[in-house]
Amino acid sequence: MSDQKRNGFIGGSDIAAIVGQSRWSTPLGVWAEKTGKIINRLNIETPEYVELGIELEDFVAEKFAKKANKQIRRDSRDFIHPEFPFLKAHIDRRIVGGEEILECKTCSAWKEKEWLGDEIPEEYILQVIWYLGIVGLATRKAVSKGYIAVLIGGQKFRYKEIDFDQDLFNKLVTAAVHFWRGFVETNTQPIAIGGDSGTLFELFPTSDIDQAVTFEGDEEIEVNTLLDSRSAGITARKEVQEEIDDIDAKLKQKLGSAEKGRTGQYTYTWKTQHRKGFEVQPSSSRVLRCKPNTKGN
Repeated sequence: MSDQKRNGFIGGSDIAAIVGQSRWSTPLGVWAEKTGKIINRLNIETPEYVELGIELEDFVAEKFAKKANKQIRRDSRDFIHPEFPFLKAHIDRRIVGGEEILECKTCSAWKEKEWLGDEIPEEYILQVIWYLGIVGLATRKAVSKGYIAVLIGGQKFRYKEIDFDQDLFNKLVTAAVHFWRGFVETNTQPIAIGGDSGTLFELFPTSDIDQAVTFEGDEEIEVNTLLDSRSAGITARKEVQEEIDDIDAKLKQKLGSAEKGRTGQYTYTWKTQHRKGFEVQPSSSRVLRCKPNTKGN
């Protein structure tokens, strides 16, 4: 989907970021894309893992159909909120014979723990709730259940059910409408957060040597408060790091030349690591790692 088309609405891949529950984006990042300030990164150069995810969607969908004993079909329509036309949904599959939908995902083996038991990443839950609510309103048929199917590391397959939550959907709609009308339509930046460094650099890639900002009134108070907090945080971080360094030194001294130490509660190691790089001679170091004991250790 082109940037121009995608920028004209809020979809399921945006909603988690808007409410601060996404690992991949932030409110400022979504705003910057919707207002055309920056180009969606995936449309500049699609990463290989994204391309593979798209190509594997059919496989994941068919695997789900077989495992869940359900018939599925594509449905590429735009589902639009009847009251707020800038709220839309594009789903992966519909379940034949019932008002249910399917969302397909892929992830690396490192993400397997996020799918253990009943676990589902929060942003995907919100995405499916969004789709269920928008599709239900657009079709005037209650869509009470969604399925999310995932291929993990190319070796493990899971699928899980997500029941529609009307209260949660209402809160998502309220947040999305506020975001669109309060920030996108007014071209007002949401407050930046820690994950916005990349977005801020894209918005302001160079500094103007001839430009300076003088803050006054309430804004001066706000900036002074931020700078005071930053200074205090840096001092606290330095003090904490110094304390950690002291503790690490004592732990290393306890081990001496031994690689591993154990107590009833902890196991810690100070292992030698060898590194080969551009140096004439390989270099080595010792790395300290600590973890609580679990049954079986």
